[in-house]
Amino acid sequence: MERLPIKSLIRFTSVSKRWRFIILSDPNFAKSQFQQTRSHRVLCFDWREPEFESRDLETLWSTGDNSKDRKLRCPFKNPGDELRSLSSCNGLVCATLSPRYSIDLDIYIWNPSTQFYKKLPASPLRVQRVPHVRCYGFGYLSATGDYKVLINNLYSLNIEHHIFSSNSNIWKRIAVPFRFHMDVAGTLSNEALHWIDKEILAFDLTHEKFRTMLLPDFKPGQCIMELGDFRGCLCALDCLYRHASFIDLWVMKEYNVSESWTKLFTLKISDRPVRMQSLRLIMVMETGTVLEKAPISEGRVFVTEFKLIKSGHKENKFETHKVSRELYGNTHMIGYEESLLWLGDRPCGTSQEGKNASEAGGRIMENVQGKMNVTVDNQGPNHVNVCVL
Repeated sequence: MERLPIKSLIRFTSVSKRWRFIILSDPNFAKSQFQQTRSHRVLCFDWREPEFESRDLETLWSTGDNSKDRKLRCPFKNPGDELRSLSSCNGLVCATLSPRYSIDLDIYIWNPSTQFYKKLPASPLRVQRVPHVRCYGFGYLSATGDYKVLINNLYSLNIEHHIFSSNSNIWKRIAVPFRFHMDVAGTLSNEALHWIDKEILAFDLTHEKFRTMLLPDFKPGQCIMELGDFRGCLCALDCLYRHASFIDLWVMKEYNVSESWTKLFTLKISDRPVRMQSLRLIMVMETGTVLEKAPISEGRVFVTEFKLIKSGHKENKFETHKVSRELYGNTHMIGYEESLLWLGDRPCGTSQEGKNASEAGGRIMENVQGKMNVTVDNQGPNHVNVCVL
């Protein structure tokens, strides 16, 4: 049963109480299902709207069949609320939300596949900082079963950051030895978050410390545009600055060993060199790499045209899928893997926080927020330091 897709398993929760318990409440089943059945998807959303689109990355191009695409309603977002950032890990999504007429910044851990979600304790950052708060990343520590969230104010002169631990259920301040202001979430790989500067800046989630790593030794005129993860290893994309028809994908085969950088694939992204204002990595899969390409300026009218590009690893070809066409660039996309995992000790039951109705796989389920107390190491893949390519 672990090899069945999430949508089918959700439907089977109506067969019996035992099946419902196993599928929705057994952490060992959730872990086994996640490790055996990896379903790669992308969430497309407008930060103003409560509705998301979840699209299957495996069948998006190959069959033209959109039956696996789903409409999702964000269960904790109300009209007027603003989603500010999203990060994914183990099929869970960390979302920061600025509620309408509120002085708080709310942070949720949400499973789009089951619609279970948990609201984190109140953020230490208040209204005067909310417009510039960034979730710098979200990750999982396999040794302790701990999920961590890193946030800070993008333009604050204070070099302190705030980090949340699901095991302790508290926020704490951590000192950063230098000015660190990034406008994007860090790339999760090897239980650390990573950003591109003049070199790679990494934040170790276990020891809660920053370190630096060298970039690949690429040719003059090339630049590293994006970081990602492939088979548990940090990877990087380089190309001629914003003007290319091909990009190179590098993999750090041995983590934190700069000499182990290896150029693994050359990916075609266009039939001719084009000037790109944005090219963002969504996910590196076994068969191909998926990127978001946007925006495109047409004449004097600025129009953001969002496209997904899938470039094959073994074939010199690429495929495009138009996602949306929006003014002002309000549409965003993040990649994630479907899972039954959850954050907390009870995915369903009763609590003082109440119930929220949510739809998963075409069936309405009752979803109840429980208290947060992760104490067991039973979620997510094992920590990987060396790639076997």
